[in-house]
Amino acid sequence: MIVKYRVIEDWWSDGGAWLTWGMFYENCSGDFPERTLLTQAIPDDDRRKGRYFGQQVERLRPTIEEAEVVLGEYADRYRVRPEIRTVEGEDHREIHARLWKVLCEEMERRQPRVMVRTVQYNVEPAYHPLHEGVEEED
Repeated sequence: MIVKYRVIEDWWSDGGAWLTWGMFYENCSGDFPERTLLTQAIPDDDRRKGRYFGQQVERLRPTIEEAEVVLGEYADRYRVRPEIRTVEGEDHREIHARLWKVLCEEMERRQPRVMVRTVQYNVEPAYHPLHEGVEEED
């Protein structure tokens, strides 16, 4: 089976760049018959956006070519890349695994390189221990 998919990106304002967030792909699972598209997202997402996108898919029933309409209220911070790609697999499980691999590769490839500046500080003790002298007895 061959499934079409499109990559979704999230605007990262701190770095001023679009970062890979996930993808929309054609529903080949047999599950969720009310959804024309399914969503796969990065693992640390809070899932609210994924649920919202799922509701939008159920309501609008877009094709992969029309996937931008799913973004709705998130269209100012998310975008669907224009390229329509395909992935091939025996069943939904294999398709899902291959899409997961593609997602990880996309995230790695498109992550901005963050410059880390190392600062070195000279540290002095905050206190000085007192040593009492030994008194000699006569």
